[in-house]
Amino acid sequence: MTVQSTAFVFGTDLLGEGCDAVLDNLQHRGGMDGVALCATYHDARDVFPHNPKFHVYRHQGDIAWFNPELSRYRSGLIPRKADAAGDVDVLSELCQRAGRRGMAVDAWTIFLHNSVLGAEHPDCVTRNVYGDPYLSDLCPANPRVRAYCRELAGDLSRYPVRRLLAESLHYRPLEHGEHHERYLIHLPAQARTLLSLCFCPHCREAGERCGVQVEGLASAVRNALEPIWQGQVSAGDSAPPLPVAAQAELAGYLDARAAVVASLVAQVRDAMQPSAVQLSFIDHAGAMSHVMAGTSADDEVTASSRKLGIALPAVAAACDEICVLGYVDTRERLQAQLASYARVLGPDAKFSVALRPLLPDCRSEENLGEKVAAVLDSGATGIAFYHYAMMPLNRLDWIRHAMALAGAAPPAPAVATKESS
Repeated sequence: MTVQSTAFVFGTDLLGEGCDAVLDNLQHRGGMDGVALCATYHDARDVFPHNPKFHVYRHQGDIAWFNPELSRYRSGLIPRKADAAGDVDVLSELCQRAGRRGMAVDAWTIFLHNSVLGAEHPDCVTRNVYGDPYLSDLCPANPRVRAYCRELAGDLSRYPVRRLLAESLHYRPLEHGEHHERYLIHLPAQARTLLSLCFCPHCREAGERCGVQVEGLASAVRNALEPIWQGQVSAGDSAPPLPVAAQAELAGYLDARAAVVASLVAQVRDAMQPSAVQLSFIDHAGAMSHVMAGTSADDEVTASSRKLGIALPAVAAACDEICVLGYVDTRERLQAQLASYARVLGPDAKFSVALRPLLPDCRSEENLGEKVAAVLDSGATGIAFYHYAMMPLNRLDWIRHAMALAGAAPPAPAVATKESS
């Protein structure tokens, strides 16, 4: 079985280094046959080891690296093109240059994590049990948001890309949404989970359709959180539990959230027809031990999936592939994670795996080689490496060596086409 190898890149990589220079590095030094461009991306500040223009870079947040067809966006939610791209359609140019080399291009797409659209359209964001808006997160149950997701997917599917890598096409946790988040009182993991629940009108309606007594659940959630606001929960203590009846309602509410996400994924896939572009759903659960309080790399990873509204069998049935984030530090933890996915997804599900040859996951070339071998032994059809912009270029050597040692030696590199960038 052929295993596709891909690296994630930013538009700033292509503008700063030149498209052909990046593709040369990936294809010839890294031995990779694909590149995943951030078609849309969120706010961040990153350290770039080798970009000739920046070493510490603050991204222009929530922007697109392609030319949106504005007439598509009847939802009123419209992607904002990156200022740095100017008149250039970066995705189109990448597809042309990569295609001449025989390299595939994936459109890596952030859907619901968007502070710009959230601030412009606060009626479209998730809201906690108190009605407080989370302006960085669009709600997957909101009809306008669902229309936007279909419009964005359809727009990108007109490009000659191999896959649409769908990130943040689900509910998100309380953490890791805004810059300078502050939690200066003890917020137990259970409380953070409760504060992550969306109680906007559309989510309430979805819960009620599933038979959940939503207002009763909301009241129980507020009661459980009240001792925290009163300073009665000490560091190290758990949050007061929900009553047994409310726990049953919460389970039903989580089921309703999972149905919302699975149906949205199916709608996005339908919007990509009749193109040949595949939909790969990125399950963020593998990254949650770094950002979600109370979550460990040794926990059952699919439990984190459920907190994000992801019912893996239903989502897998609605898309072409599940992309697993193997963001752990040892081969053994990665093997346990992949075994969890295998148990839940079943033997016929198609999946790929993303690894980071960077801290905090990877401290040596040997470590990366062990994890690459584990991925290839798992039956994954693809392996992706995060992230070209953030890695010293010697990590490309690590990647090529790891793939070769694992028995997936890349083909002899094609002769590069000399073009101006």
